[in-house]
Amino acid sequence: MKNIVVYYSWTNNTGVVAREIHDMVGGDLKEIEEVKQRTGGMGFAGGAFSALLGLKSKIKPMDFSMSDYENIFLGGQVWASHSTPAINAFLDKADLRDKKVYLFLTKADDKVPQKVIDSISQRVERKGGKVIDTLSITTSMKSVISPEAARKPAEDWLRKNSISVDSYGNSSDI
Repeated sequence: MKNIVVYYSWTNNTGVVAREIHDMVGGDLKEIEEVKQRTGGMGFAGGAFSALLGLKSKIKPMDFSMSDYENIFLGGQVWASHSTPAINAFLDKADLRDKKVYLFLTKADDKVPQKVIDSISQRVERKGGKVIDTLSITTSMKSVISPEAARKPAEDWLRKNSISVDSYGNSSDI
């Protein structure tokens, strides 16, 4: 079974989690990149406002086809209790027919981001995929999560979903 970890990360917290998941499940790792890079406090404020409105940002072309993968590990951040404009753009373009999607989110508070989970799950289903399970990890906007802090919850989540990991980073459903 072929896996891909696709993620958007402005502050690199989601990127750290994505790389840890990728190390455990193998497959490919692809970052969703915005055409116009966000900078400073205004970049976040503008992004949060865009997220509130459900807007999409322009993202760089993705150099892969979802048809090559069975399992998609999709990672994003929660901004103002909404999905980011980059994730919105990705979901608009992605062909998720018959795909198993494992959603992981980073957020700045301890609440389960159910509104974001429901919104993304509905969009995945409209595209023909199914969100199998979700993971949300609380991170800080002031410092980037360490790989060690990201690995344990990610590993527990993968095992909960019967995704075994061998020492070479290859996974299989148990």
